[in-house]
This record gives sequence, C-alpha cells and structure tokens, in this order.
Amino acid sequence: MPAVLIIQFLDFFQSFFSAYHVFVQVASHNFEKFLADKQIILHLLQMSLAEQILLPSGSEAVVPQPGEPQNLGDLSTAGQFSLVYWPHQCEVIRDRIEHIDWIPTNPEPLYTTTGLEMTPPYQTPDKGTTSVLLLPLPDKNSCFMYSQVKDLCPLKQILHQEGDNTLIFEARFESGNLQKVVKVNEFEYQLTLRTDLYTSRHTQWYYFQVSNTQAGMPYRFTIVNFTKRNSLYKRGLRPLLYSEADAKEHKVGWRRTGDDIKYYKTSVGQDGRQYFSLTWTFQFPYDQDTCYFAHCYPYTYSNLQEYLVAISKDPVKSRFCKIHILCHSLAGNTVYALTITNPPKSDKDTERKAVILTARVHPGETNSSWIMKGFLDYILGDSGKAQLLRDNFVFKVVPMLNPDGVIVGNHRCSLTGQDLNRKYKSNGKKFYPSIWYTRKMIKR
Repeated sequence: MPAVLIIQFLDFFQSFFSAYHVFVQVASHNFEKFLADKQIILHLLQMSLAEQILLPSGSEAVVPQPGEPQNLGDLSTAGQFSLVYWPHQCEVIRDRIEHIDWIPTNPEPLYTTTGLEMTPPYQTPDKGTTSVLLLPLPDKNSCFMYSQVKDLCPLKQILHQEGDNTLIFEARFESGNLQKVVKVNEFEYQLTLRTDLYTSRHTQWYYFQVSNTQAGMPYRFTIVNFTKRNSLYKRGLRPLLYSEADAKEHKVGWRRTGDDIKYYKTSVGQDGRQYFSLTWTFQFPYDQDTCYFAHCYPYTYSNLQEYLVAISKDPVKSRFCKIHILCHSLAGNTVYALTITNPPKSDKDTERKAVILTARVHPGETNSSWIMKGFLDYILGDSGKAQLLRDNFVFKVVPMLNPDGVIVGNHRCSLTGQDLNRKYKSNGKKFYPSIWYTRKMIKR
C-alpha cells in the first residue's frame, strides 16, 4: 500500500471522531437545523477519508498539521512568503496579475437611475448565442481533497478566425471569479459567476479579465446568477474597471464605471432558486487593451504577503511589529498573526491590555482588508498618537482569517464549504484551524 494511503488510513480514525464530535455538537444545539444542513457532516467525513495533501511542484506528498504559532524570524523570508497553495482541481494561469495603487482625485459619483434601464432576459444556450468561456467546476457534492502549488499554464482562449472581435475572458488567477460567458450579440455578453467552491451557493464576488477590446463601442455585460434580493447596485453602486493601458499611460488605476445599471429579479433557475441579474453598459477606453472588472477593490493573499514582507524588512517597524505564523489553513496556506507593541521602557512597564483585530473571514469582503491595511499603516506609523497606543496596548492582529477562500475567489466560505464566521463555537481544529487558533489566542 502506498505510504500516502497508509497515512490517510491511519489518520481516518482520528478525523472520524473529530467529525463525530462536531456532529454531536451541532445536533444537540439545534437538531432541526442539523437535519437541514446534514451535508456538512457528509463533507467532514469525506474530508476525513482523504486528508489534505500539499503537492508542491516536483515534490513528494506532505501531510500538513496546523502547528503552534511560530516567529517568522526563525524562517526563510523568501520561502515563507512565496508559496500559494490551491485545491488540486483549480486551473491557474501563470501570469502574475498586478494593479497599481491609485486614488481618484474626486469622489466618484453614484449612478442615478432614470427609470429607462433595460432588463435583458436570461439567454439559454442555443443557435443564437455563442459560449465564450466555460470553466470546469468541482461537483457541489464533492469536497476539498488536497492542494498544490500551481505552475501549470492552461491555454488561453483562441479566437476562431483572424479579425474576430469576440472578447476574451479569463478568471483563472488569484481571487478571480467567473465561470461562464455567453455572447448574445456583437457587443453583449451574459456572465455567470462561480459559486463558492464545494457549495451551490454564494454568488456575489466577481473579478475577471477581458482582452481583445474595441474602444468606444457600446458593450453590455449582464451577470445573471446573483442570489441576494437587495443590493447596493440598487442604490447607485457601479462596477469597478481597471485598464492596463490607462495604468501604463496615465497612472490611473481602479475606477467606477457603467451606465444603464439595473439590478433586477430574473426567472427561477432549474434548481428552483430565485436569481437576480446585474446589467450595465460601458465603453472600453482603448483598442486591444487588457481590462479587469471587480465587485470591489481586490486585495489578494499575495498582496498581504508583500505588505508583510515590507514590514519585516523595515528596520524601525520590525522592532515593534512581530510577524508570527498563527497556523496553516486547510490547503496549507499560512495564516499570519501580528503582535504590535513598543518594547517596555522599564521592568514595571510589562502589563498592557490587549486589543484583538481580525479581518477577511469572508473572502469577498475585500473592503475589510483595505480597512485593516489603513489601521496597520496608522498604528505602525511615527505619529505621537500611534506611539502612545503602542506604549499602552498590545495589538494582536490576524489580517486574513480565510486565505484559502481569498485565493480561490470565494465570496463567503472556506474550503470546507462553510462560513468561518459561524464557527467560533466549534471545536473543529482540523477543519477550521484559523478560527480555532484565533480563539485560543484570545483566551491566552
């Protein structure tokens, strides 16, 4: 029997009883809810049968264990901040997606409805439409099995003939989310988002690339599988657009775009669920540009790592900001914890109250990462107030509780298919390590 299978088999019994403990806890808390969510237990037992295995390119299988917090000072910075682990089913392009930082000079206006907005109907695949993008999805009844560092480079979409003006869509990159695109007519496209991995729910976050653009043409995009009845798009929110040409030529980054914006109820899907659509019109600023659209300003796991590397290399900030490994996620990605406080000035100055801050438990809520970055910029700054705070408090910060969900472009869940924000009472250390270790840190 292969060594990996032996490890999986021997570990099954411990994993099974961990799952059984969660079963008992959930059932005793609310038996009716447990019956409604019985798929959770199935997922946990399936995961027990196949412990997560990290497969770096060209390496042997490794079975990770969520270890105790470590200080990054004892580890190789270059190696520690470079690996990003993906579920094995995910295809990932080699291209590194980067965006410049840019703040608009003036507040961007909200969209004001006119009452004349169109509501394009859902287009079923037929002779009148063309499938432009269709990415494979893991079965919603499957579960996370193992992860690996991706170095594959799947072929991008190939245009059918020279001069074809069909847009080229891509979302197989960090935090990307788009599953299917149908070309309705020359300048109109119907988009379907991917649900959170290993679930059939949670379609809200989107982030995708578009190339082969034509400037000045009246394009329309319609996303057809939102599930929330209410949306800020009803109150003037506009999608975000990033143009690589604009960034290169004019140093302009993400900006709001879109006209004829409408968020509306569509027909009930084949699964019996009510869906909602978001439609908008826009024009690309340049021919043959590469652009990106997003629900909110992206902030990836790699963005966080780059930020932490800068802190660790800063001779001043690194004196009062220590970066630790809190634990490893289900896929093996590092969950970081920061301890921020000024060194004591005397033996008497040793007892300080602690302040706990966490962010990004929900991957699609990228604004929480930007707020966390703003806080860290301030508390690590040299202002008198920041120094006073560091003199009197110990700040314990977990800037990204759900790195796996962030990496794969989920909106709400981790790779268990569960909302980590509902797991603070769970004893599932194996399945929700970042929550378990955060709770342990708070108790200390």
